[in-house]
Amino acid sequence: MEETHDFQFILPIKNNDLLNSRGDQYYVQQIYTPSEIPEQLLACKNKVHQRDPFYIFEHFDTYYSIIENTASDAAAIRNLMRAFDLLYLTVDRLGGQLMPLLTSSEPPSSQDRVRYLNLTKMTLYLFVNVVKRIDVVVQQVMRDQQLNQQKKRAKQGEVLEQYPDWDVKRGKFLVQLYNVLQCPLEKLWNPPVAEESFVTMLCDICYRTLELVPPRPDNRHIIDTIFQIFGIAIKRYNHAITFPARILQILRSTEHAATAVASGILLLHEEYGISTVFSILMKDVVEALTLDTSDTAVSRNFSNFLAEFSGIAPKLMIPHLSKLGDEMLDCESHVLRNCVLQIMGDAVVGELTSEELDDDMKEARNEFLDNLLSHVNDISAHVRSKVLHIWHHLKEQHAIPLSFLIKVLREAVCRLEDKSSLVRKSAIQLIKAFLENNPYSGKLTLEELIKKHEKEVEVMEQLDEVLAEERNQLKKLDEQWEAITPELLPIIEENLRVAPELQFDKEEEYEQLVQKILPLLLEKNYKEAVVLVRKADYAAGNQDISQLLKPEERCVYILALFKTFLSLANGCKDSSEEMQKQIKTVEFLKDSIEFSHVATSAMPKILEMLLSKTNTDVFEAVDLFTTGYLFGIHGTQTGMQRMLNLVWSSDKEKRDAVSNAYRKVLFTTDKTERAHAIKVVQNLSKFLSEVEYGHYTAMETLMGEWVATEDIDALIIQVLFERFTLKLEGTTKDEARLALQLLIMASQAKSTIASANRAIIEDIATGERVRQDPRIYTSCLQLLVNSIDANNNSKYYKRCATDAKFVQQITRLFLDFFFHPQLPDFDALAMSLFEYYYRMCQAPDELAQNIVSELIGRFNDHWLVVAEPEELPQTQTTDIPYSQPLPMSQTLTQTQTQAKAVEEQQARIPVYLVSRFVFCVGYMTIKEMIFLDMDVYNNMKYREELTALEEKKNKKDAVNALRRQTMNVSAMEVRKRLSGVAAEPQQEPDDDLVGATAEDNIAEEINAICEDMLLYEPNALMSKIYPIIIDICKRPGEYRDQQLQQAATLTLARLMTVSSKFCESNMSFLMNILNMTKNLKIKCNTVVGLSDLTFRFPNIIEPWTGHFYSQLHEEDTELRLTAVKMLSHLILHEMIRVKGQIADLALCIVDESDEIRNITQQFFKEIANKSNILYNVLPDIISKLGDINLHLEEDKYRTIMRYILGLIQKDRQIETLVEKLCLRFPVTRVERQWRDIAYCLGLLSYNERSIKKLIDNVQHFRDKVQVDEVYQSFKLIISNTSKLAKPELKAVVTEFETRLNECLQVVEPGTSSQSEKGPNETRANKTRTAKPTTKQRGRGRRAPGSNRRGRNARQESSSEQDSSEEDGPDSDEAPPAPRQQAQRNQQHRGKNTDPSSGSSEDSEQEISQRNRNQSSRRARK
Repeated sequence: MEETHDFQFILPIKNNDLLNSRGDQYYVQQIYTPSEIPEQLLACKNKVHQRDPFYIFEHFDTYYSIIENTASDAAAIRNLMRAFDLLYLTVDRLGGQLMPLLTSSEPPSSQDRVRYLNLTKMTLYLFVNVVKRIDVVVQQVMRDQQLNQQKKRAKQGEVLEQYPDWDVKRGKFLVQLYNVLQCPLEKLWNPPVAEESFVTMLCDICYRTLELVPPRPDNRHIIDTIFQIFGIAIKRYNHAITFPARILQILRSTEHAATAVASGILLLHEEYGISTVFSILMKDVVEALTLDTSDTAVSRNFSNFLAEFSGIAPKLMIPHLSKLGDEMLDCESHVLRNCVLQIMGDAVVGELTSEELDDDMKEARNEFLDNLLSHVNDISAHVRSKVLHIWHHLKEQHAIPLSFLIKVLREAVCRLEDKSSLVRKSAIQLIKAFLENNPYSGKLTLEELIKKHEKEVEVMEQLDEVLAEERNQLKKLDEQWEAITPELLPIIEENLRVAPELQFDKEEEYEQLVQKILPLLLEKNYKEAVVLVRKADYAAGNQDISQLLKPEERCVYILALFKTFLSLANGCKDSSEEMQKQIKTVEFLKDSIEFSHVATSAMPKILEMLLSKTNTDVFEAVDLFTTGYLFGIHGTQTGMQRMLNLVWSSDKEKRDAVSNAYRKVLFTTDKTERAHAIKVVQNLSKFLSEVEYGHYTAMETLMGEWVATEDIDALIIQVLFERFTLKLEGTTKDEARLALQLLIMASQAKSTIASANRAIIEDIATGERVRQDPRIYTSCLQLLVNSIDANNNSKYYKRCATDAKFVQQITRLFLDFFFHPQLPDFDALAMSLFEYYYRMCQAPDELAQNIVSELIGRFNDHWLVVAEPEELPQTQTTDIPYSQPLPMSQTLTQTQTQAKAVEEQQARIPVYLVSRFVFCVGYMTIKEMIFLDMDVYNNMKYREELTALEEKKNKKDAVNALRRQTMNVSAMEVRKRLSGVAAEPQQEPDDDLVGATAEDNIAEEINAICEDMLLYEPNALMSKIYPIIIDICKRPGEYRDQQLQQAATLTLARLMTVSSKFCESNMSFLMNILNMTKNLKIKCNTVVGLSDLTFRFPNIIEPWTGHFYSQLHEEDTELRLTAVKMLSHLILHEMIRVKGQIADLALCIVDESDEIRNITQQFFKEIANKSNILYNVLPDIISKLGDINLHLEEDKYRTIMRYILGLIQKDRQIETLVEKLCLRFPVTRVERQWRDIAYCLGLLSYNERSIKKLIDNVQHFRDKVQVDEVYQSFKLIISNTSKLAKPELKAVVTEFETRLNECLQVVEPGTSSQSEKGPNETRANKTRTAKPTTKQRGRGRRAPGSNRRGRNARQESSSEQDSSEEDGPDSDEAPPAPRQQAQRNQQHRGKNTDPSSGSSEDSEQEISQRNRNQSSRRARK
């Protein structure tokens, strides 16, 4: 059979089919063993070198044996690779013989055709199957590598050895296959139609390769070759029906094939003109997705393909998009919706942005944009976020029509309140892109736009009037023209007949001729006018056109010219074009205003995002405020102010974001060097002028950072000084003062800014400018104080002498200012002077005492007749007009004149002077205490260290002495530290202990001075003054002036910080002032003073802590704000223990004031990060806020708990909290409380253990589930936890759902009580018997014998009563509470008639113990 080659090779369905003999079909006669194959391959190699491909007929069995060998050892792999190389050469020889045979003009003989047909089929069959076998082995090795990481190196070496450059060889195989298909192989068949099995065999290996080849750039040629083979198969071998089905199958199962298929489909369209295949493929894709939209893997793969193809060929996608949108935009898979919307966006950007679109394309574009707009509100957050990203891309590519601009922006603003942080982030980025790429203006200031619009509307109205006049004038002109046309027409015809081809002088200009024509027309001299009109037309270069016209046409042409010149002669104008431009301008400004309105409406929502717990919200809000501020959007100024709060954030990323935002706004200019410095100073001054008082400190911090990073360099400092000294041309007084404030801020970070310019500052501080504006005096002294290097100890800088000229000058100026009634801010001025004394001068106590003595002396000399200095304020009464503050319009001279007139009746001091004197006394005293506590202490320490260094010559001892140096440490802190050290027993005394004793001595000595000498020394000035201040505070009925009372109360609080003895003796008096006064400023000052006293004497203040919390319930917003700030400050610094009273602070989360809400939320966020503080007090918060006597609205309760519980993130805490909340169910009796507890449970995030806690405690809320809202809360827990849960968690959730549904089943009342109540009571009894002394929860001490449990104990005590016992101090030490708090306590201490007010700790403890016993019993079973 081999000799005659009289056989037929039939492509087998299975390889084993070739082993069977059927008629004249070729079959395999021998299967060679692995040991025989190398010899046979050697024979094949010799035949190949003879360049005769027909050797395949003889050696087909050899290659078949290699293919059928399933071994994967080294020998088998070598045989496969050798077979591939030999077959590659064989196919090459075959292709070289087929091309001339099949392209010859004479058809091949029947015998040759059959021989070559068999050879082609056999060779390609072997070639394709060898490649398949190699692919199988390679893939198996790769899988083994992934499964067995330990053998990875060995396997990898084997693969590299046995399959060198397999990807390259595969590419060569495909090229060889493509070359063979280039031949007209169909001529080998009769009739000339290739077998379907043959085409399928060749394409199948291409499909397999498409599945295996990863989408890398170096594989691009392989993909192109594959689809070129497909192109030939479709065009010449009828493969168009099979191709879409196989490609669809590949897309469905192979994730990485999307890119390759997309580029291949485009290649088929461009190189082979095959477009119908894509239509069929799109139809099949849509059908497949319609039938199976829930399979996310399939959806993702098809989506990737569609997205890839639309990216490279949007024009081909557009015809299919409408159907694709109709079918897919309502499907379940959000991946598919995202894909279709992305395709629509790509189509708009790629093909639908031209201004010359036809109506159909515009309609398609608008349809796509409408779909994108509607899906901004899609049910899936993924889709909403994706659509906003698409709009963002469209905006960057300027592909959004103006008609959609406002609508898209409005939707983006609405999405700022989306529950998904990803959507909010995308919305902010889109709004930012709209601002940066807006088509309206570089500045979108609303006020300016409205003014421009009003102005342009006025211009348009004026133009409308002009147009009306022009229309009337044109109407008259038409009437005039109709009248003169009969007269003019014969003249024109006569002129054209006489001189049809006149030549004119070209030297005459057109404008000159027109000027001659107009008077002739007005004079009705038409004959001469006709000649000039023809000349003008000739001069304008229209002679060629007029010569082409017929005589009658030329006549009409000249008539038209006459009418034009006649209208010019009558002064007619056409303003219609100008009107059209004006209408467009007005519409443009109207759109600009609407755009600005919508952008402005986003700012309040973004303000809330600045305080978001999600960092991305904060960063994007900061970014948008920065952009909006640069564009002048109304409302961004407030945002830029609020951003200053983030300077105090504990998150460094937030602080950096804020700093970079301000750096962008303030320091980014288009100028260089000095011009840049001037612009930066202008920006800083403008921003500082807008900064609110509460944000001033944050601005100082930022200025310090910018000085450190040299954003504020020497050139900017120079410009600031030029502004401050008014040397910079055009500087106003306000700008100079702002420059001084900026210098103060900068000098806090770099003291040399002030110290290097000290002479200049001192000259201005004592010059004429300060008399006109005393604020400069105050600021200059602050700037001079900043010349002290903050990094150095106060002992290292040199102080001014007491008799220095500058010191004397500022003292005299202060005394002059003191007696001036119109001084705007005396307190700041006095504080700056005393600050300068105590920081910069020697013997500051003497300077301060001299001022007080001088003031007392002046009071005695100029105002009083009889009274002693120390009795001055006691003689002041309230019924004299001069005891009230003088009007601002009065001058010091007028005051003195009036006073002299009254001195005859009775000498009195004006009340503003007494207020100022009292203020100075208080501030001077507290500065004296700080001076002793810090400066004197450190100076004495420094002296001792110097002495120790002289005495100890040993280097080691000197080092130890230096190590004990204390930098800027206060005596008060040292006493606290050393008292703590003394409380611990020391193992071995050493040199450090000796140093500690020395420190203790110095600190004790300074403390003794503060305690006994400053206020109680008989000869001291303060011992005579403070009784007067106390008297003023005690007699508000006589000293009714509010400013005087404020100053006296503030001074009293300051005096109390000096001495613990004085503080303790006057504490109750200060509390009475706080509770009884109606002056809100006094209340605020007292709260601030109590905060300072807490840091100074925490043990004395602790019993009075309740008065802090009572201020949170006051009506005045400023007082509540002060209380919130002070409480949060003290708690965060651990000066107040967090107790159940913090529930009062939690109420501020729903305060009507935005600032109070923001500060409170930030406070709880901070304590949530501190260990377990928030978690420990959370049960108290829930208990107190859930008290029905509080009458807290349910919405407010939920708002508070939603925020606070959102801060609890630890799983262990959540588990315990779930149990505690469940234990509250049986001890509450009101449905509202059940709803509240269930709502709190619904806010938590659950894991497997926390769900089990719910299951263990089902018996506690079994009957409560009958309430619909309680049931819905538990259903919410089930639905939220089931989403994306692991199988283990889902099983537990299912169990809980079953238990919950059992609670809803109706059973017999008797059975219910027996089954529920009986066992519980039994367990309770067993618990009491087994563990009679269970550890009590709570901090309060329980009275002896109060170890009762169960219902009786609950009836005798409520949660409010327990909390008051726990949180309040002992009865003999506790202070009288404020009136409101006392009333509440009285209600709670009254007869307990409502057991629903809360639960006792005993009840929760008993139920918890009962629960544990039940769980352990169930476990044993």
